[in-house]
Amino acid sequence: MKILNLIFITLWLAAIVGALTVLSGCTSDHDFETGKRQLEAQGYTEVINTGYNAFCCAEEDNFSTGFSAKTNTGEYVEGCFCSNMYKGVTIRFE
Repeated sequence: MKILNLIFITLWLAAIVGALTVLSGCTSDHDFETGKRQLEAQGYTEVINTGYNAFCCAEEDNFSTGFSAKTNTGEYVEGCFCSNMYKGVTIRFE
């Protein structure tokens, strides 16, 4: 009986940790489109969504969407679009 309780508690905790991990690592299509327009207005081209970027944004940001883009000199850069509920999209370069 104790083993079944231990297994149940372990599975329950794993489910909670998994759900928190998924929720904390969100990307936003809206953020990508907003950031892409900002980059294109500055002369960047070929802006590509590279998905969730875990270590690019600040701790208080809820969304972190990675990108790569081509500068007007032909160089490729990478970074992310960061946002939370209280601010717009911030562009960070790596």
